Amino acid sequence: MTNLSNSIKVLLVEDNERLREELVNLLCQEGLTAHGVGDGAELNERLKVDQPHVLILDLNLPFEDGISIAARIRVAFPEIRIVMLTGRVNGVDRAQGYEAGADIYLTKPTRPVELLAVIRNLHRRYKGDAGEEARWSLDSSKFMMVSSHGQTIRLTEAEVSLLYAMAISGRHLDHLELMSLFNQDISDEKSCKSRLEVLISRLRSKLRMQGSSPLDIQVLRGRGYRLTFALACLGVAPPELVRSADRDDD
Repeated sequence: MTNLSNSIKVLLVEDNERLREELVNLLCQEGLTAHGVGDGAELNERLKVDQPHVLILDLNLPFEDGISIAARIRVAFPEIRIVMLTGRVNGVDRAQGYEAGADIYLTKPTRPVELLAVIRNLHRRYKGDAGEEARWSLDSSKFMMVSSHGQTIRLTEAEVSLLYAMAISGRHLDHLELMSLFNQDISDEKSCKSRLEVLISRLRSKLRMQGSSPLDIQVLRGRGYRLTFALACLGVAPPELVRSADRDDD
């Protein structure tokens, strides 16, 4: 067994269950802490409780492909290193992978020794040269947003949960998705929607007070809301989101 520190955390997104289990077992045997998920939605749930140093992505995934996942993870978690591991050998696919934020593009089948060497190398770069960072970061543990110039925006727990969900989704979220963050009884949808709109209105006002950069939440009529700026997520999910995920697993 290679003497490799188990402090290296790897998360594999692969919908082929047999291959996923084989790769996870291989990485664990080599001393890494490895976990596997089957698609982008399962990845989101895993990221709520733990973040890997290295993310290994297949391209051909159900519901959301690896290119889309890589693009949003690169914005929301700029420190995570991304490995594309796929059977696609087309040069266009490779170019799209790198444009989406992949650090390394490997084609299947990949020799285990090569994959391990790539992971080791990328781990050395974790929290090092992570490339261009988002201007603003969300620090869930301190309930604030922090800019690269040292500006801060204090947030409530509800505001943190909203921003975290929108940042990690990489798309717009509708009213029902946002209301579900707080485990509200949405049988009275009109009342819940009204409370959500008040919360978002207050948060938008708070963001707009930072006049040095265009921070805002775009209102998409009939569709929901989305962030108009890049927001990196520091640490794990807010407690409300973690508790919600735990309830969903019961």
